Amino acid sequence: MKSPEKSVADALLADPDVAAIVGDRIFPVLAPETASLPFATWRRQAVQRESSLSGPIGMPVVTLALELYATTYYAARELADRCRRKLDGWGTDVASSVSVRHVELQNESDGFVQLAGGDLPPVYAVTQTYTILWQEI
Repeated sequence: MKSPEKSVADALLADPDVAAIVGDRIFPVLAPETASLPFATWRRQAVQRESSLSGPIGMPVVTLALELYATTYYAARELADRCRRKLDGWGTDVASSVSVRHVELQNESDGFVQLAGGDLPPVYAVTQTYTILWQEI
């Protein structure tokens, strides 16, 4: 699977500062109902590909939403800060079938959500939006 988002998630899982908080609880799109807090989800929001009459040109850009959840506001903020420190400006030469050239934080917002099971208390959330410049290998 050619997924720069997966490469970014793998980089977060390999980072000791991030893993100290979430362990291995970083999920694509939707976390399982059994996932304990704190955890993170990631999803592709958009892809931009430039092309000419002769075909694709340049590198595609993926917009990635990273959603971070915790039981307290300060815990969610701490996780967000650790993720930002790892990802903003990060890139790698080759990771699986993609080369992530550059990751850049575009936006960050705080909030809260009601997770599945309406009898549970709301949890705090931080949503970070990144752009990923990448190449298919």
